Amino acid sequence: RQGFEKSWLAQHSATGPKSISGNTVTQVLLSEQQTTGDFALKKQLQSARLVVAIGDKALEFVKDLREVVVIYLLAPSAASLPKNFIGIEMRIQPSRQLAAINKTLPKVRSIGILYNPGQSGQWMQEALLSPVGSVQTLLFKKFDSQTSLPGALQEMAGAVDAYWLLPDPLLTAPQVLGSLLEFSMKHRIPIISFSEKYLAQGAAVAVTFDTVDMGAQAAELGARIARDGLGGDIPALTPPRKVRVVANPTVLERLGVPSVSKGIDATYTPEGGR
Repeated sequence: RQGFEKSWLAQHSATGPKSISGNTVTQVLLSEQQTTGDFALKKQLQSARLVVAIGDKALEFVKDLREVVVIYLLAPSAASLPKNFIGIEMRIQPSRQLAAINKTLPKVRSIGILYNPGQSGQWMQEALLSPVGSVQTLLFKKFDSQTSLPGALQEMAGAVDAYWLLPDPLLTAPQVLGSLLEFSMKHRIPIISFSEKYLAQGAAVAVTFDTVDMGAQAAELGARIARDGLGGDIPALTPPRKVRVVANPTVLERLGVPSVSKGIDATYTPEGGR
């Protein structure tokens, strides 16, 4: 939200009847709303020039709006939506993630990946077509409820320099994740995660999106729509424009994995640490 507010207030370049100003923004926290006031709030939103929904709960609340443009972000559960909805997706193209990995961990030549075809099949195809820099091999192993996890991991031991954790509930289940972390420590293979939250559990690096910049991206897109309207050149889904790399230096050091500081945007600090 902070990224959106700061960028929106900076959008003062437009003039005339379609200019925008900071005092025209009304913030609504759904957690502070009474259920009985839902109808009045939705009626108020229908008369807005633009609505920005942050998170699944906010998107669910405004999904029935049709006469106003809605920009949504940080909503992983978003499904098919009407044409007046414009989203900033949480998915980062494999090529951009590989570029970030190459910059941060230049000694990594091969990466192992467990994938669920029903969840990540398309992602796998894109990744295979996107080799970048020093990463020469992507070793994919199919994984579903019938797969032997120890067997799949054993096939990767000695064959990969890093493991790439995908955003799949099957792969992030506690038992599976625990086995992956044991595998990482035993074979000194760093885990590259899609989310910062797994750094606390032992992942070495997280390659993810920058939430502050996503907010700024939404503000700039919103300002453009407020000035010029929703044209056909604005796609229904836009990828996040910035990749954020967060490293866990303790894990990297423990595993003996060299990293390059210029590829790291932030470092993980344990809660209560300095």
